[in-house]
Amino acid sequence: MNVCIYTQSNYIRNTFINALIPQGISLFHCEHYEELIEKIISTKSEIVILDVIQEDFDAAFNLIKKIRAHEFETVKKIGVVLIIGAIGKKEITAAVELGVNGFIKSNAKESFIASYIIDVYKKITGVPPERKYVRVSIDPDSPDEKIGIKFRSPVNSQMIIGVIRDISLGGIAVELVGTFPPDSLSIGLEVKNIQFILEGKNIVVSGIVVAYREKFCAFRFTDIVEGGSEAISHFVFKKMSLLSESKEEAEKGSAGQSEVVEMKKEDKEKEG
Repeated sequence: MNVCIYTQSNYIRNTFINALIPQGISLFHCEHYEELIEKIISTKSEIVILDVIQEDFDAAFNLIKKIRAHEFETVKKIGVVLIIGAIGKKEITAAVELGVNGFIKSNAKESFIASYIIDVYKKITGVPPERKYVRVSIDPDSPDEKIGIKFRSPVNSQMIIGVIRDISLGGIAVELVGTFPPDSLSIGLEVKNIQFILEGKNIVVSGIVVAYREKFCAFRFTDIVEGGSEAISHFVFKKMSLLSESKEEAEKGSAGQSEVVEMKKEDKEKEG
């Protein structure tokens, strides 16, 4: 499931990152009203969450009207949830009449947010959402992205090091470095105390080996030490956001080139 959130609050954005990404829900962020519909389309979001900033319901309601009147069915029928601090019966009635599907208090707990968004999706579609951990790639050849990793083999206590190739809340793929006995690892083996640093934070996890050959190993996480899930969630969100922005820029460039071609074609037709 893809969810798009409009908010200018770092606190609210971070709360929703912590709440949704560990549940296998992809989250995308937009800070500006005028860019929201484009973001919904580009990310194929199924629910949009609107932060009613400073209780400005008029602005929120005008945006909802634009969403409900959009030419694309995927936009027009998207689930809409409002983040609110306080709201009266008048605003609730108006919001429901515009097609708002739910309300979340701005101080809601992360556990409530995740279950509530899933419930909203079920009510809209009649089926549970598809949930899948987003896996993001890491370039080990880039000094800015290279993430080293170390752990000991439970078979012979051999120290094994490597670099992470991709990561999700579900696990990691690792390119192994150096030499060690081949039988130090095997598929199905549980490895504890796997350590790596992610954006300045020391992460400790345990995992089951799900793939292993020569210099490649993949783990499915069985445990993430406190704080690790949050750090991985924010890293994944950041990478997803960069990929989304790159895709949008590429699509804009492609659209711009098409417009230039059409303009040249029209000019030629006029000259002819």
